[in-house]
Amino acid sequence: MTRSTSKPRTKNELVIGVWDDLGRGKVGASELRKIQRSIRARFGAEAVESPAAIARVLADEGAELRHPEVIELDARWRAAQISREAKRLGGLEAVSAGKPLRLDEAENLIRKLEGLRREADRVGDKTAVRSAQKIAIEARDIAQAMARDLTLDELSRNQQAEIAEWFAVWLQTPRLFEEWLELRRRSADFRQKFGAVANSKPQARV
Repeated sequence: MTRSTSKPRTKNELVIGVWDDLGRGKVGASELRKIQRSIRARFGAEAVESPAAIARVLADEGAELRHPEVIELDARWRAAQISREAKRLGGLEAVSAGKPLRLDEAENLIRKLEGLRREADRVGDKTAVRSAQKIAIEARDIAQAMARDLTLDELSRNQQAEIAEWFAVWLQTPRLFEEWLELRRRSADFRQKFGAVANSKPQARV
């Protein structure tokens, strides 16, 4: 077979090209790591696919997989990705600096934490699950403190009390949070308290 010397245009072309260069042999951990390094060098770190995804591409090309190695490497890779994401979330300035969140910011953070929790739970990474919970607890405690801060106006205190409740609900029943939040937003109490200013920033009294 004559191999093309042109640069691959897609990740899949690169994956198959590296496998070609490796002799089109059985695919295990060593081969997958080399392919991942090639993807990183060609397309950047954000483009790197999971070992399982790469293995599927090669299997479609007829590659014979060393399944135990592929599964083990994929689990380790995903666990490392989750840990990095937990550290990134843990560095959010608004939480780590003790700054108040808006309602929309709190919702976005909870959704990110839930995505992290689900993936961590799927691969059995208890450390990452605890990291997500720790971030939520810190955000809840900050919101509770702000809700008691009399230098803030009533609307701002109400918003922080609401945010504290959101984090508390997610910590207790994360799988039901989305449904609970939808019902909460439809409630007369929520509409009366926040209405069109749900995303306004907390303001200190003058």
